[in-house]
Formats: sequence, C-alpha cells, structure tokens
Amino acid sequence: MSDAKPTIEVEMIGDTVCAWTWVGKRHLEEAMDLRKDRVNFEKKWRSVFLDEKFMGEQTKPHLEWLAGEYGEDVAKLMGDKKLPLFDMGDAKGLEFDTSRPMTDSTRSHCLIHYAGSISLDIQEKLVELLLTVHFKDAKNVNDVDILLDAAKQVGLDVEASRRALEDPKLREQVWEEHRKARNELGVKDLPFFVLSVKGQDKTKTPRSFKHDEPTSCLVDCIDQLLKEQQSVAAH
Repeated sequence: MSDAKPTIEVEMIGDTVCAWTWVGKRHLEEAMDLRKDRVNFEKKWRSVFLDEKFMGEQTKPHLEWLAGEYGEDVAKLMGDKKLPLFDMGDAKGLEFDTSRPMTDSTRSHCLIHYAGSISLDIQEKLVELLLTVHFKDAKNVNDVDILLDAAKQVGLDVEASRRALEDPKLREQVWEEHRKARNELGVKDLPFFVLSVKGQDKTKTPRSFKHDEPTSCLVDCIDQLLKEQQSVAAH
C-alpha cells in the first residue's frame, strides 16, 4: 500500500473587494497548515462578485456603497470599526482601511485567472497582494496601473498581463464562475470553499465560511474527507 499523502483540491470562491474573503483566506490557510503533515493541498481561486450590479469604471467610497446596500447603521459601525470583522481581522494581523473605494473587480479576477494559467503559486501570491493593496492600502483594484504593478511584483509578464485585463475569453470565464457560484452552488456568504479528494469521482463537499465559524470547522471538513478517502482506498 502506498504511503503517499492524498491530495485535497481546494477551490476558494471569493472577491477581491470582499473583506471577509481575506479573513476566510486566513482561516483556510490555518486549517491547511494544521493538516499539512497528512495531506497535500492544491488551492485554486474561483471568481464571484460581491455586487454584480457594480460594474464598469464607476467607483464609490466603500462606506457610501455599504450604506446603500445594508443601511446607514451598518455603514456607521463599519466606519467606527465596531463590526466583528475588525476583531477577527486583528486576530489574524489584517488591517482594513475604511476609506477604500468600492469598485468593479472584473479586471482583478481576469489577472488572477491569467496568473493561475502560469502557476498556482503565482496566483496565490497575486491574490494575497491584491487583497493587501485593496484593504490595507485602500487602492482601487480595478485600476490598470495598480494591477500591472501587482503583476510585476509577483513575476508576471507585464504586457501579457495588460492583455489579460481586457481579454474577452477571460472575462467570460470569470462571469461563468460567478454564475456557477451563485446559481449552482448557491453561494451567498463569501468566501466559499469547495474541497474534494483529488482523483476520486465523488461529490464535492462544500464548506461555506460564516462570520463566526472557526478554523476548526474547516479542519473537521478536511478530516472527514480523509476518512472517506481511506474508506474508499480500503475497498
């Protein structure tokens, strides 16, 4: 019997302008780190839009957008940093600048897709960089110059990255993933995780990150997948 570790494929469905995506990413990384001695992981980014109505070149202060979507009370709590997001962010060493803009994130998703076609490691670095640039530095992740600077920092070809930002095929891939997430997987809360054992023709086990859900829930999901994999291997 082979002693090779099984591989779990992880699809992380999120948006570069969704703050909970950054927090959820940390929870996922912690869970993966706790089980890295038992399993290999392959993590891929999948796109979904926080607000599919907010498209094009428009920008709006995040707090103004939040007030329009969730009400003035929520926007005030965000502005005063009195939402659970900030406590959880502090616990993970994440900073959220409430002066950031709300923007269309299509270009950032296209760039992430392009990065994934080159290397999943580069894609991972790019996702982390874009989340940092947007939430900590309050930059516009729909701005071409900001995106190309990020591409350069992670080692992507700048001119190829420029083309990727407006590539109609990449844009359609991004929208197809968005439609699948919302319509087929029923994604409401972001981020959303789909985990499956590589090489097994099994129904994938989705896990949705909730605001108060600890890392242990994702660890439990990984453990359950490993038990199922061992059971299949035994037969």
